[in-house]
Amino acid sequence: MESVGTKKTWCEAKPNAAWKKVFDGGLVALSRRASLVPLALANDGRSFFASLYTGAFSGVVKINAASSRYTEVKRFPDPVNDQASGSFDGRWLVWAEYHSLYNPGDFTVWSWDSHTGRMRQIGAATRSTGGDFWDSSLQAPVALDGYATWEQGSGSNNLGDIHVVDLASGRDRVVRHGHSGGPFLVAGPLVVWAESMKSGALTVMRAASARTGRMVATPPALRNLRGGLAPVSDGKALAYITGYWESLWWSSSPEATPRRVLRSRAGYTIDNSLQVAGHFAFFGIQPASYFANAASGRFVEIKQGGWARLDAKSLVLLKPSAKKAIHGITDVVFLPLKSLPPIPPCE
Repeated sequence: MESVGTKKTWCEAKPNAAWKKVFDGGLVALSRRASLVPLALANDGRSFFASLYTGAFSGVVKINAASSRYTEVKRFPDPVNDQASGSFDGRWLVWAEYHSLYNPGDFTVWSWDSHTGRMRQIGAATRSTGGDFWDSSLQAPVALDGYATWEQGSGSNNLGDIHVVDLASGRDRVVRHGHSGGPFLVAGPLVVWAESMKSGALTVMRAASARTGRMVATPPALRNLRGGLAPVSDGKALAYITGYWESLWWSSSPEATPRRVLRSRAGYTIDNSLQVAGHFAFFGIQPASYFANAASGRFVEIKQGGWARLDAKSLVLLKPSAKKAIHGITDVVFLPLKSLPPIPPCE
């Protein structure tokens, strides 16, 4: 890995003894006897949401990392084929439930209120007149400040709709129909997405108010972005990848000017495991995974690899599987961010 030659870029630190062994701890015991796929952190420093597959129950659960005890949220109708992908905003869990291993266009979207326990279907894929599901992106629905957003196909030639749901009322609003995709939410709340004027054209970033659905000015951090992968954000900090997936950009807020913080070696691409939470970030450049602290401008390799979910308090890591299998059993590690050692100085 090489970094770009400016003082504003992140530098790669060599893992010290503490970093080499930190992810050997924090094992979620349940992951040794059942298949777990983390969805999101629960924002309490001790639990997370996941897809769980066992002989007795398969579906979405909330897991206490220390005890491995779990609360059932929703059972999957088909424990073999159903999968979930989603996010949590501190109160509301939202997820897309995919009902086919081979057709990502077949899905429903659900919300669960952690305060009341109420679950509601808030969306579903639609079909063409020929009976086939319209093509949709695989991006998970995103929740923030009581709203959820996702994109789904709604016509030929890659046309899609950007949905925004008020999670308290369940009201679903389509804020955009076009060649759009990859929506996410930032403080405001605003829904932001990439859009091209026609199929295959270079994308630009658009924005609308989550409350009213009206188009608004694109936040400054994203205003000049063209053709990048869908950015990720915790509502404030954000990151995205450009330059044939070889350059990582980071910004402390939607209003701050983004900067390129690292560039991978030629031929090595930054994958879609990118996560941000405050000044922390997680990303992968296969076959390695990295944890970064934007405040110190340092990042370090995670020896065990895998992919992670972050929030302001914790990190949950799914380690690489020893073999390919549907619902394989793989170690899951849960660590409070305050338990992580400081990233060593770069040499």
